[in-house]
Amino acid sequence: MRDNVVGARELKVRLGRYLRRVREGRTLVVTDRGHPVAELRPIGVEAETDAVLAKLEAAGAITRPVRKRVPPFRPIDSRGKSAAEAVIEARVDRF
Repeated sequence: MRDNVVGARELKVRLGRYLRRVREGRTLVVTDRGHPVAELRPIGVEAETDAVLAKLEAAGAITRPVRKRVPPFRPIDSRGKSAAEAVIEARVDRF
């Protein structure tokens, strides 16, 4: 197997060894039953990812999302109310 690919079971058994590799700057591909499922990489690599995405966007290969992020969930205080009353009150508060 390639040096930068590790199975999930192997990663679990020898986590310390693979974390050292990541600290050294390597990116590891984690597989589950031979299929890639995740990348383990040093913190700070996001800037490189953003640069790659910018190049792909400039080349017309991808389109970035234009919608805004969904606002964070606000829990509803429903103590002493029925579920219907709490939902109606929450809807009124939004407008």
